[in-house]
Amino acid sequence: MTCNSAPDVISGFTIVRNAVTLDYPIVPAIRSILELCDEVVVNVGKSDDDTRDVVAALGDPRIRILDSVWDFSRAAGAVGRDQPRDGRLPR
Repeated sequence: MTCNSAPDVISGFTIVRNAVTLDYPIVPAIRSILELCDEVVVNVGKSDDDTRDVVAALGDPRIRILDSVWDFSRAAGAVGRDQPRDGRLPR
């Protein structure tokens, strides 16, 4: 029997969009998890500001940026205050 001796890798993940406009502290947030992770994957939604540039400017090789376009139309199926929270789907 062989044993896989590959080292364990700890990955962090976060999502962000329009962080500059919303004054969200994305740089300190990412730096704080870099202290704990071997890599940090940042899903950057299509922003109306320089959010992606701010994340890229960190210049840390442990940061991997995933560019994406968020589909807000799917939010229509999300559970709202008027829907049961016990796992039942509306009929």
